[in-house]
Amino acid sequence: MQRKRFNAKERQQVYDKCNGHCAYCGCELNIKDMQIDHVQSLYWHDGTNEMSNLLPACRSCNHYKGTSTLENFRRNLERMPQVLIRDSVTYRIAARYGLVIPKEHDVKFYFENFEKEKKDE
Repeated sequence: MQRKRFNAKERQQVYDKCNGHCAYCGCELNIKDMQIDHVQSLYWHDGTNEMSNLLPACRSCNHYKGTSTLENFRRNLERMPQVLIRDSVTYRIAARYGLVIPKEHDVKFYFENFEKEKKDE
């Protein structure tokens, strides 16, 4: 499937899905800076350009997720503390001095909490 250029109305619909926040990390987005993520990748996971497959994303989350499935993206994020301790001398030193505190936990995406809150209203 081809990547689609979304018009202003479609971009607004995607932006409104999470009330102007990144669907993954929850940071506030300006609509002009929002990237549209295909939850199921067009190229690797038979995704579509349907609105149900689109979420608003900040540049860093969209770039890091790439073509991953949501569960692979979640697992990659959850592994970050171990990867940083293993691969980054700077991180290990910062952890040793208590400047950062590695904290392993389950990752819950912003849109998952947002959808739950909308249902509870």
